[in-house]
Amino acid sequence: MVIMKDKFIRFMRSRYGNDQLSSFLTWGGLIFMVLDAFIKTGIFYFLGLLMFIYGYVRIMSKNYDKRAAQNRWFMEHTAGVRNIFKRAKKQKEAGKEYKIFVCSKCQQMIRVPRGKGKIEIRCPKCGNRFVKKS
Repeated sequence: MVIMKDKFIRFMRSRYGNDQLSSFLTWGGLIFMVLDAFIKTGIFYFLGLLMFIYGYVRIMSKNYDKRAAQNRWFMEHTAGVRNIFKRAKKQKEAGKEYKIFVCSKCQQMIRVPRGKGKIEIRCPKCGNRFVKKS
C-alpha cells in the first residue's frame, strides 16, 4: 500500500493539480451527465463527458503557467456570481441576530445587529457612512 502511495506521489509531483476551474469542470460535467439520465437527449451526456475529461486533463497537466492563467481568468470573470452566493451564505449564517449590508463604495460586507431601527453605518474599510434600517 505504501509503495502505491509513493508511486502516486511521484507521478503527481510535477502536475498542476486541482484548482477552482478544474473543480467546476468536473462537478459541472457530472451534473450534466446526471441531468442527461432524466432528459435522455445524449447532448448533455456528451457535454458533461467533455467537461469532465477536460477537468482531469487540466489536473494532470504539466504546463503550470498556462493552467494558472486560465484559473485566474476564470476567477476574475466569475467573481460577481461567486459573491452573490457568498453574500447569501453569510446572510444565512448571521440568521435572525444580525443583518448584512454591503458598502456602496467598496463592496465590503458589514454585519450589524437586527432590531435597532434606523442606524448610521460606517464602513470599517473605507469610512463611508450610510443610513439603513436594521
